[in-house]
Amino acid sequence: MDGLDRARGVGLSAIHSRLAQLLGEVDVRLARVWQGQDEFIGRAAERALLGPGKRLRPTILLLAAECSGRATEHALSLASVVEVVHAASLIHDDVLDSAPSRRGRRSPNALWDNKISVLLGDYLIARALDLLPAGHRERWVPELAELARRMCEGQIRELRAAGRALSEGQYLDIARAKTGSIFAFCGSAGAETSGGPPGLAAPLRRFGESFGIAFQVADDILDLVGTDGQSGKPEGGDAAERKFTLPLILAAESSSEARAELGRIFAKAELSQEDVQAVRALAHSAGAVDAAWQRVAEWLQSACEQLGAVPESDAKQALIALCGDRFPMPVMAD
Repeated sequence: MDGLDRARGVGLSAIHSRLAQLLGEVDVRLARVWQGQDEFIGRAAERALLGPGKRLRPTILLLAAECSGRATEHALSLASVVEVVHAASLIHDDVLDSAPSRRGRRSPNALWDNKISVLLGDYLIARALDLLPAGHRERWVPELAELARRMCEGQIRELRAAGRALSEGQYLDIARAKTGSIFAFCGSAGAETSGGPPGLAAPLRRFGESFGIAFQVADDILDLVGTDGQSGKPEGGDAAERKFTLPLILAAESSSEARAELGRIFAKAELSQEDVQAVRALAHSAGAVDAAWQRVAEWLQSACEQLGAVPESDAKQALIALCGDRFPMPVMAD
């Protein structure tokens, strides 16, 4: 599967013809992470980076660069960096969630153990720094450190909130930190590396953040209601871990009865599959699933509105296509 195949589900190949070549060049750079390394570490890193993902974050970074001018060597290097950082974050997430699989394959923690998985994620982050373009490390290391801080902070806040009903605003703050931040980085970094007008970095950053929040909300909805196996990830895991994602927040806010029932279920020492099914049914009956999808549509609309300041181009149309009626499948497997 080449780089473009990972994005083909949202129709980008017909819109922006250079994307295939650009993502292929990202894959060449990603191979440097595992080539020439210890046999086991190299094999594990290759498996983490060549799984059936969609290269969504590099895609947005490269399209942002193309919107602003042209994707340069600088942009290709940063696109590779964010993909490695993302892969590392998924490995750590699977450890935190005790997830047995990811994208239809056994997760690293299921294959080896938590200790190796944590160290593998750390290793990938260290190797990501090696991919930073020469002469630009001083510029990007502080921003990447801030990005990592925000992503970790969002994850910690989510874990600490387990079993506790959040407000929609609190939930969105977590989504903005966990997911919106890396997409925001892709938008602004892509624009900055292109050599184009400096004023485009801000709207493309806002595009990325809004898209990332929509993506996280959609991911949380599909975790609850299922995707008929299309997502390649376990379903119902968030509810089993007592996470108040947006559908459950909206369900709890719909009536005192719904809030009390969720509180009763989440107060149990251990949740059964029947409990998870009851949570799912409650969210549907309260109209909370449809309401959460409406929030996704609003965030995607906000993302597209940020592109109003961006000159017309095939790359801009490709970003708009990412927010189209195929969202978030099949990129959801990411």
